Amino acid sequence: MKTIGCIILLYLCLALMVSGCNKTAPVPACTMAEVVAQDCAPGWFILKLEDDTEDVATKAGSYVGQLHGGYVTTSNLPEQYRQPGQKVSLRLELNGSDGPRCTANAMLYPPVRVAGVCSEPGAS
Repeated sequence: MKTIGCIILLYLCLALMVSGCNKTAPVPACTMAEVVAQDCAPGWFILKLEDDTEDVATKAGSYVGQLHGGYVTTSNLPEQYRQPGQKVSLRLELNGSDGPRCTANAMLYPPVRVAGVCSEPGAS
């Protein structure tokens, strides 16, 4: 009887583990960003993010993360979006590595990594 109880408990644990696994990993939510200017170091660009956390909260399979608007800097912005004033919808993640090396009088923004381009504004 004790063996049957252990087997039932084992199957129950396995069933919970299998049902709890998600087939697709969550991806960063799309955030509208405007390219403001080049940062103090070559290859780094300043982005202004729009705060659209209410819209993102309704999308399934994506997460908002820690970026809720304001300014950030990135070094892996795709070439076609590097003109100041360009608006694009991006998937952004905080970049754990160091940002650009700037002098002490420059404004420092949190470094991010572009995980993907969602769409261009006006494109359907």
